[in-house]
Amino acid sequence: MPLRVVVAGATGVVGRTLLPLLRERGHHVTALARKADRLEELSVDEIAAVDLLDPDALRIQLRRAAPDVVIDQSSAFGAADPQEALQRTAKLRERGTKNLMDAAVSAGARRFIAQGMTAAYRPHGHDVLEEDSPLWVDAPGRWGDLVRALASVEEDLFSRSGIEGVSLRYGSLYGPDTHYAPGGDVHARVVGSELPLVGDGVGLTSFTHVDDAAGVILELLEGGDPGAYNVVDNEPAESSEWLPAYARMAGAPAPVALTMEQAKSQLDWLTVHQLTEQRGASNFRLRETLGWKPSWPSWREGFASLFGLWPA
Repeated sequence: MPLRVVVAGATGVVGRTLLPLLRERGHHVTALARKADRLEELSVDEIAAVDLLDPDALRIQLRRAAPDVVIDQSSAFGAADPQEALQRTAKLRERGTKNLMDAAVSAGARRFIAQGMTAAYRPHGHDVLEEDSPLWVDAPGRWGDLVRALASVEEDLFSRSGIEGVSLRYGSLYGPDTHYAPGGDVHARVVGSELPLVGDGVGLTSFTHVDDAAGVILELLEGGDPGAYNVVDNEPAESSEWLPAYARMAGAPAPVALTMEQAKSQLDWLTVHQLTEQRGASNFRLRETLGWKPSWPSWREGFASLFGLWPA
């Protein structure tokens, strides 16, 4: 049955992939973004330039849109400075997402789908983590600020009366126009030999292609229980595995190797953490409850497609 859907963060990498899929299924789509000039290219039923930090404007727009489902795909991870990106995204989650939830409830929406991330889990041993694993709320620095904001949003989301809350915890998003695509930040760092192997390289990353991020949202517009879902591929990978493979596919030099001591003196804390101690995530709940299968089951094929090495 066609639904009325509002998408915040409509011009982001997941939003741009999601919008045409919603239209193909006959849903009425209202797209929200902060800047009007970025909305003009979107093929949707209605567009609105609105700041998620402006609760009054949000309330007016959502009452006008009268949505059944509200989807939040907003972030500030496109900021050039990584620390600024963390700070702005934490603020956007803590205030913007909650403003959007308030407006969704006021407008009578039945379901709210938020964006989380598996990188927020507290690292623990060598486990691949499931949705009941704790978030790393006492993590240091601005990374800790972001994790605490995510945890606060989910606590609010899952306890709200009158609306069903779903949090999609993505792995590292890759695909067209992401940091992993040619010209993106990760690509530039690998090509420039600025992303090394550190120590044993046992930090695990779970990857999520933007196609799968958008596809899961379609499945959860009405189906599936409220709660958190890890949206990741089937193959968490250690940095010692995925980083050299990515470099080869990109035609870049092999990553240099650093000791832990060298890395701590040359790299930021978050990069060292991701490469050495971060844990991957399991998609078991999503597969078992919805019968979901990622269209890109492994980052290997997904990375190859970025560089024209995989059949269309």
